[in-house]
Amino acid sequence: MTIKPVLRKCKVFSGLSDAELEKIVPWVKQKEYEAGSTIFQEGDKAEELFVLEEGRIAIQMSLPLEQGKFSNKVTVDVLSSGEIFGWSAKVEAHSYCLAATCLQNVKALSINGNKLNNIMRDHPGIGIEVLGKIVQIMASRLEETRALLISERMETPYVKDPVGKL
Repeated sequence: MTIKPVLRKCKVFSGLSDAELEKIVPWVKQKEYEAGSTIFQEGDKAEELFVLEEGRIAIQMSLPLEQGKFSNKVTVDVLSSGEIFGWSAKVEAHSYCLAATCLQNVKALSINGNKLNNIMRDHPGIGIEVLGKIVQIMASRLEETRALLISERMETPYVKDPVGKL
């Protein structure tokens, strides 16, 4: 599949005109990953925003066990075709706050974060559209995570200090 139709199917870019998409297309690479591979880890430098073309991705976080040590990863979301991941490339810290692991073989578009920032700065209409949609996605994922945490707390009583060390 060519790049522009994949971008067009993605909520973040669906409101852009063909001319606006043409400004982004030169900075997009098509990538493939095997099931089980990790696209990026928490803390990696965030240089790319991804659009999932085919396959499924688990967005995961590591849970702290002891001071400075982390346990297994917990899946906080599963993404499918047309969704974005790696939006940390658009946030000033520019480091991924979660990991992306392939649940299936994956085809994804990788968009250079710096180039996309330049396009959005030089073409404010593109910037408003893209950032507005990214914020909607971030808010939705935050709400889903919040609901998940609440449902887990309802099943298991929350104990702030189970050993009385506070």
